[in-house]
Amino acid sequence: LAAPSRPPVQDGAVQDGAVQDGAVQIGLGETRPAQGPDAVLAALDPEQQEVARATRGPVCVLAGAGTGKTRAVAHRIGYAVATGVVRPDRILAVTFTTKASGELRARLRMLGSIAVPGAGLEQVQARTFHSAALRQLTHFWPGTVGGPPPAVIDSKLGVLAEAARRLRLRLEPAELRDAAAEIEWAKVTQVRPEDYPVAADKAGRFSPLPADRLAVLFAAYEELRRERHLIDFESVLELTAAILAAHPPVAAAVQDRYRYFVVD
Repeated sequence: LAAPSRPPVQDGAVQDGAVQDGAVQIGLGETRPAQGPDAVLAALDPEQQEVARATRGPVCVLAGAGTGKTRAVAHRIGYAVATGVVRPDRILAVTFTTKASGELRARLRMLGSIAVPGAGLEQVQARTFHSAALRQLTHFWPGTVGGPPPAVIDSKLGVLAEAARRLRLRLEPAELRDAAAEIEWAKVTQVRPEDYPVAADKAGRFSPLPADRLAVLFAAYEELRRERHLIDFESVLELTAAILAAHPPVAAAVQDRYRYFVVD
């Protein structure tokens, strides 16, 4: 038996109310996923949709663990691109962990393949803070500081142990690890070696060494690190910020490249 004739379905139109689970019926037994801005919102709850629709201006989302923040952030990016608010290659999304940046990229790839194919979501830069900063630092170092960019050390312990030997300090492995953690705290809080004793006392820190000795070790570590043309993870952020602050053309280039920032 011949199937009863039906009028053709226009692109994006829904016939006979045939929409189920985000799919649009386009023929007998044939469906395709819904696409476009509304499709980006379809998988979100009302609060997440509110986040996704807030595409302009500073936005802060406060939510607990497991409430779908990364999903909302990814869909906000997808919705902003789908509605023409920003080009995908102008977006920089930064996270605190490698796992989180990988999850964000995966969600953007899924949105790009299903909800907004061809929108270019694969061009969105989703990186950790340190990865994003290192990328800029490596690019701009030759033209600002000069010479090849420094190498990044995975762990402070080797350099710190050598600095301790230079100072003829005998430290056990556990003491070295504690000293490294204390130096990380100092660098993150912008405390210089000479200021460490006062800052540590004020903050109620429990130093593995007397504060004045740790300050000397901290200074020796920094000196050795610079001698070897090395940077640690804290220095990556610090030096990138310093180059942006000291070189207006570099800051302007970054601002022109990235016009839309997202932090997860």
